[in-house]
Amino acid sequence: MQRVGKPRIRPWLSLLTIGILILAASLPATGAPPAGAPAELKVGFVDFFSGAAATFGISGKNTAEWLVDKWNKEGGIRGVKVKLVMVDEAGGPDKQVTEFRRLVLDEKVEAVVGYTSSANCLAVAPVAEELKVLTVIHICGTHRLTEDRQIKYVFRTSNSQAADSVMAARYVLAMKPNVKTIAGANEDYAWGRDSWEAFRIAIQRLKPDVKVVAELWTKIQAGEYSAEISKLLAAKPDVIHSSFWGGGLITFVKQGAPRGLLKDSLVFFSTGEQALQDLKKDMPDGVIVAPRATSGYFLHPDPDRNPLQKEFVQGLKARFDRYPDYPAHRTYQALAGLKAAFEKAIDQGGGRWPKNEDVIKAFEGLTWQTPYGLITMRPDHQVVHDGAVGLTKFNAKYGFPTLERLVAVRAAEIMPPVGMKTLDWVAALKK
Repeated sequence: MQRVGKPRIRPWLSLLTIGILILAASLPATGAPPAGAPAELKVGFVDFFSGAAATFGISGKNTAEWLVDKWNKEGGIRGVKVKLVMVDEAGGPDKQVTEFRRLVLDEKVEAVVGYTSSANCLAVAPVAEELKVLTVIHICGTHRLTEDRQIKYVFRTSNSQAADSVMAARYVLAMKPNVKTIAGANEDYAWGRDSWEAFRIAIQRLKPDVKVVAELWTKIQAGEYSAEISKLLAAKPDVIHSSFWGGGLITFVKQGAPRGLLKDSLVFFSTGEQALQDLKKDMPDGVIVAPRATSGYFLHPDPDRNPLQKEFVQGLKARFDRYPDYPAHRTYQALAGLKAAFEKAIDQGGGRWPKNEDVIKAFEGLTWQTPYGLITMRPDHQVVHDGAVGLTKFNAKYGFPTLERLVAVRAAEIMPPVGMKTLDWVAALKK
């Protein structure tokens, strides 16, 4: 782990290069679109726009709208403007499969980007393969997406949940090396089950005498956690792991904090960074939170030293009055990856507009720029990138807690290599 005491100062030449790239990108494209190009590129975007998870999904929607508007003002993708077709992810896997088919067969989109829920991404992935549609998963966490079946048309542009869990285990042991007992409070589906399993295996691998004193499961976005909070208070674990997210996480904190739950135990929330702007003073100091294992955070890298990060942070804040959280960063890297894959495919095709298979070929091994650095798509259609984790502390300047004692974690420390099953890798972790 790399402690981030002060923002890293990049070489002045890199700053100049990034600044030139932004200036160049802000200029409208000139010249005719590629031969065979459509009038516009239709892309489906799917995230939660209603219900308890909307507080989470709206960040992605805002980012998609801001980024595509920016690109279209600059000339789109080599002169072809992008049109987003928005779909609400609420309603469950069966509804999402129906919506996916509608996007492809009725709306005629050329690609689909999105899916926060692990249940939904696992449901649509086989359909994407059946219909042969390029599908970019931006947030869905379960490692099963890229390990349970052979995929050709599906790509994931962010770390799996294993990165969150391994990063948490290492951070917890660094903070509390004498931890003896742990407990989990998670949702009863792929995301919650896989997150807890990887965390439990990781921390017991790194410290074999750690014992589990409670494993609690709730419905997705249950909204009522009194019974689980009582059980956790009675179990008195040294550490609590939770992957609650969106409105469910906000409610859990508001119900648990007044009863002392977040003070009596050291608590880790893998998605906690996303809720800080909503929770404000309801989130106590000293809670471990992460933007999952995402290296992007609105204060890291320092926007004043990174022009692309500064443009993103200021752009979203000015338009939506909210700083980018990790769903926003992961949406950015998904859409930026799609755009870069199309541009690479155009170049490889001698300037002609690419077919679906050409874009897929270009995506494999592709490296592209995000506000927090370069990321690369592996041959197994899984991106790996660095992560970050820290402790909450209320920040009067912003009116909500920010991350203190921020630690940046290298991708190789938190994600398995190509070809290795996630849980096998976690079970063989080394200190």
